[in-house]
Amino acid sequence: MKKDGAFEQRMRELVEDIERTKGDLARAYNAFDYTVEPELVEACVYEISAIQARYSYLMRKIKEHHAAAAAMQGAKEGKKWG
Repeated sequence: MKKDGAFEQRMRELVEDIERTKGDLARAYNAFDYTVEPELVEACVYEISAIQARYSYLMRKIKEHHAAAAAMQGAKEGKKWG
């Protein structure tokens, strides 16, 4: 059960990180929309790219987390029935 709690805690953390990242991305796009200086536009593009990379990373971690949780659940059920 302790591991189940740790998995749930990690999932909550990942979801919170995703939500923060979505907010960061929205703010970065907003800054891009209102920026006129070429150097600052370039900075906004880099920031958006970095945030999108972080979002992709977090989504990959959530998928891995789900796969690990499913494997653990399958192992538990296999022990129970096998």
